[in-house]
Amino acid sequence: MDWTADLIGLLFLLAGGVLGMKARKRKFDRTNPFGVERFPSYMTKVASKTKDHFLNSGAIVLLGSGTLLLSYNHMATWGWIVWLPIGLFMLFVLIGT
Repeated sequence: MDWTADLIGLLFLLAGGVLGMKARKRKFDRTNPFGVERFPSYMTKVASKTKDHFLNSGAIVLLGSGTLLLSYNHMATWGWIVWLPIGLFMLFVLIGT
């Protein structure tokens, strides 16, 4: 096992979690007590939603890459559980096309 890959994977997971929580906090701060999001103008809404989508996309990429990096590093113990569905999906795509 390589501890540097584990550390990088954990940092990816941590950064992805922080980005996801930041995007959800931004949405929570915009909602009123009735659960409706309020924006001062249409362009503010577009800019806020775009930033939220970029934050969520970055969170998904970081969480996914951190999980795959950790599972690849621990393939002998538990990593195969993560990689088995990925391999089956890739096989399905190759046979299905």
